[in-house]
Amino acid sequence: MFSTLTSNLAVKYNELTHQTLALPILIFYPTARCNSRCISCDWWQSDGADDLSFEEIRAVVKQLPALGVRMVVFSGGEPLLRRDVYEIADMFRAQNIKLYLLTAGLFLERDAEKIAQRFDQVTISLDGPTNALYQKIRGVDALALVRRGAQKLQNIAPHIPIRARSTLHRHNFRELPHLIDKAREMNLRQISFLSADVTSEAFGRARGESSTQGLLLNENEIEEFSEIVEQTIVSHAREFENHFVAESPDKLRRLPRYYAAQLGLGKFPPISCNAPWVSAVIEADGSVRPCYFHDAVGNVREKNLSVILQNEMNAFRAQLDVHENATCKKCVCTLKVGMRTKLW
Repeated sequence: MFSTLTSNLAVKYNELTHQTLALPILIFYPTARCNSRCISCDWWQSDGADDLSFEEIRAVVKQLPALGVRMVVFSGGEPLLRRDVYEIADMFRAQNIKLYLLTAGLFLERDAEKIAQRFDQVTISLDGPTNALYQKIRGVDALALVRRGAQKLQNIAPHIPIRARSTLHRHNFRELPHLIDKAREMNLRQISFLSADVTSEAFGRARGESSTQGLLLNENEIEEFSEIVEQTIVSHAREFENHFVAESPDKLRRLPRYYAAQLGLGKFPPISCNAPWVSAVIEADGSVRPCYFHDAVGNVREKNLSVILQNEMNAFRAQLDVHENATCKKCVCTLKVGMRTKLW
């Protein structure tokens, strides 16, 4: 297994050559199904009929040690909806790979013991600080359930960090300070914030078929959002200083700027990202993406992951300029791994 330094050196090699000396991070969707009905995502419309089988996943897992995979993030879709998800997790763990879980959190209370045995970190979606707003945004009345689940997991495994992630948009941008307070009240380790992706085919969406344009802010709301950000930076200074809020004040200021750019009122905030060189996404149907937002470059049902990384991914990286690419410019979730990065 690659060390942290070796992995980071491999990422630098990948960037210079566009090849894959090692792939430290893999994002994997066990299923395309979801039991939330979020207004910013369309996964809930999937029936999971095209999900990879257990044996197809096993074939992928066998390739990971040779690829230097250090960390696998279970995403989706709601990973815990898949009945054999813990057996799948065991396969990854058997390869000495760290597992992170991105989840809506509806099954945390039910499965706390199983989660504690397999995952090194858990991130839950927290898009509303009140029951009513949570239900409006996520389509289910489950905030209390998520809170109980987080508490149970904390009691069972206090060493496992539970973080929150909030997607801020027209329906909840005013709740920024209250979401920080809610995460603190729930005794979570940290909270991070994103803008809503409204332009890509990520999150189960087909281009032109999503209603996510309704998430955009108008000009007056953008100005109000900017004021709320500045007020929150002052009122919650301690949470920024101790990194309870994952973003720095400057990074948080990017969120209203993103929505302004969507209306043509300015440029999108500049990005710094090497996600396609450090990671890959395997969706539930086997599609391989360079990151959450770019189109698939292959499918593990047709070719081995290692072959896709050395051929199709190589070609994709060689033509990608993250500073000029239209998808990259509008990205809401970047990843930058450098020589001192310690993600795994």
